[in-house]
Amino acid sequence: MFGVLFLKECGQVLKSLVYYIYVAVFVFFVESQLSGEGLAALQEPMPGQSYYGETVTQDKTLIMEGTLVDLVRDLSHNSFATYPLGFYKGVSLTMEEREQAEEILSRCTGKSMDELEEEMTMHFEGDAQSGMDVKMAAAADYGVSVKEGFSYEEFEKAMQEICHLVGRGSFYEKASYENRVYVPMTYEQAKEEFDSICLKDHLTRAYMRLFCDYAGIVLAFLPIFAGVSGALRDKRAKAQQVIYAKPASGALIVASRYLANLVMAALPVIVAAFMVQQPCYERAGAFGIHADMWAFLTVPGVWLLPEIMIVLAAAFLITELTDSIGAVFVQAAWGIASLFGASTLVGDFGLRLVARWNTFGKTMLYESLKGEFLFNRGYYFVLAIVCVLLTVIVYEKKRKYVV
Repeated sequence: MFGVLFLKECGQVLKSLVYYIYVAVFVFFVESQLSGEGLAALQEPMPGQSYYGETVTQDKTLIMEGTLVDLVRDLSHNSFATYPLGFYKGVSLTMEEREQAEEILSRCTGKSMDELEEEMTMHFEGDAQSGMDVKMAAAADYGVSVKEGFSYEEFEKAMQEICHLVGRGSFYEKASYENRVYVPMTYEQAKEEFDSICLKDHLTRAYMRLFCDYAGIVLAFLPIFAGVSGALRDKRAKAQQVIYAKPASGALIVASRYLANLVMAALPVIVAAFMVQQPCYERAGAFGIHADMWAFLTVPGVWLLPEIMIVLAAAFLITELTDSIGAVFVQAAWGIASLFGASTLVGDFGLRLVARWNTFGKTMLYESLKGEFLFNRGYYFVLAIVCVLLTVIVYEKKRKYVV
């Protein structure tokens, strides 16, 4: 019975124009974003190179100094960028709030705001008419020193006070400032990163994470329409009473419909991942390593499947509860908030719907965050199952009421 219903639901999905729009938009978006430049540029680092790239520093002194540079600039212009709900919101402090912020800055640096502004002006003096390279070099050399003896714990408390003044979603939240200060990589760090990409990720896994980053953006939105369309199909066809009268249980009907939509939504993702992975084989051969040929299944399976599951499950539940397209607006807002609310494009998983990893590589960083990532994906996997079970309960109640 389940197999018959499942195949029938798959057939219904294939008859839907919404599904083909879903496939077309997904393929177009991924192809337009994934250029393959990172893969093509991958080279084994050699001793003596002038530049090996950059990495997020774990040095607490550098984190404090880099954050204070931003604070001096923001206070000087009295303009703070915040993203409280994923959208940009410029914040200007009142005179009283600005005085409080300047006092906090003075506590961190041991200097007044006037002294810090004078130092900044002198540092950039004469660069206004210079070329872009000179300006970038001057910006890279500019620094703000921390007061001697000022501890990292005191710094964290000071930034909490700044956040209280500025509001939510600023760069002075811990999750943000600890992932925003970059330093040049050494040869040893670059070689370790290269070996991790080749030996731990077998090249393809690293590239699939970048694929999942772009695919995850669009998958936070596209399955909503397929889910709502599938959940409302009986109502549009005015066949609800006929379906309710069928001997099949509500669990069987909802599960077959949900799984059919899930499989059909995941199918183009798997095919696209398989096609995107092909250039990795030649590149892996050039480095004398064996690529993970199953990465197109394993990485998206863990990274993207829970996202598709919860988006579809929530769409089914909300649509079954409201008999409307309200799920489109609710989940679109959820996806946007998740997408723009992250403090970094590489990591910061938390419980965000869209798991970002907008880089090729950084394998060691991923390994350090793997536990947080797996918890995130497991949470949405379980939540999706709960939403489906709730949909069954709502469906059965409505069925009893009608029949």
